[in-house]
Amino acid sequence: MESVTEPVKRAESGGGGTPGLAFDFGENWDHYSRTVLDEPRLTAAIDSLAGLIGPDRLAGASFCDVGSGSGLFTIAAGKLGVARALGFDVNPTGVEVAHRNLERFAPELAGRIAFRQGSALDAGFVGTLGRFDVVYAWGSLHHSGSMWPAIETVAPLVAPGGVFVLALYNRHWTSPIWTLIKILYNLSPGILRKLWDWGLGSLMLLATWAITRSNPLRKERGMEFWVDVTDWLGGYPYEYASVEEVRARLGALGFDLLEVRPPRVPTGCNEFILRRRAA
Repeated sequence: MESVTEPVKRAESGGGGTPGLAFDFGENWDHYSRTVLDEPRLTAAIDSLAGLIGPDRLAGASFCDVGSGSGLFTIAAGKLGVARALGFDVNPTGVEVAHRNLERFAPELAGRIAFRQGSALDAGFVGTLGRFDVVYAWGSLHHSGSMWPAIETVAPLVAPGGVFVLALYNRHWTSPIWTLIKILYNLSPGILRKLWDWGLGSLMLLATWAITRSNPLRKERGMEFWVDVTDWLGGYPYEYASVEEVRARLGALGFDLLEVRPPRVPTGCNEFILRRRAA
């Protein structure tokens, strides 16, 4: 089984949460990109993005990836024919990794794809980015430390009539328990975090199989199970929302909910596809 990287405790600039507890997603994306990411996983990401948004919405569109991480889905959008794509992330390591992956997998798209460092909570920064036909924030804003303010800050990036793709952890009765687990994980020394990874990770593998009756190691979206385990256990700050909360709050921001795709497991991400109403 693939080894997972040790997360580094740090407070990310522009993020919320308790200083010293914020998980370094950039280190995890660096590990994933160096040891796991390959052409078949890029192809899986392209298929996933096309299946979620639709190739017709992406062809010739402008695309913004909020919390772009490894840059995988920004690159996938480029492969699907967007006119221009911008990925931004608060984590400087993530931005470096994204540039490296662009050079590795799609150097021909360098003129249409850019990556920048910046926070979804920084209204001044976000305000310089313009508007986009598709804004994609998959699994990022619930780690900002101030999820609803982050959503309110990036929502204006969506052009009137444009699409906002948002994936947020589902509110579940176990969510407060997972918050405590994540805090304890990030406070633990490195050797103990490895035990968390393998111990709880093995339980998560069995639970996922029992719920879905499918092999958890066959990951969708080009991801990798054991890297995701570290991401899940260490992923703090951590927030969550119900479908109705998202429908109400985004409705107040001028969005209509077009589709909701539920998670494979109850604590996973609901995927929301929303359209911004014309002015």
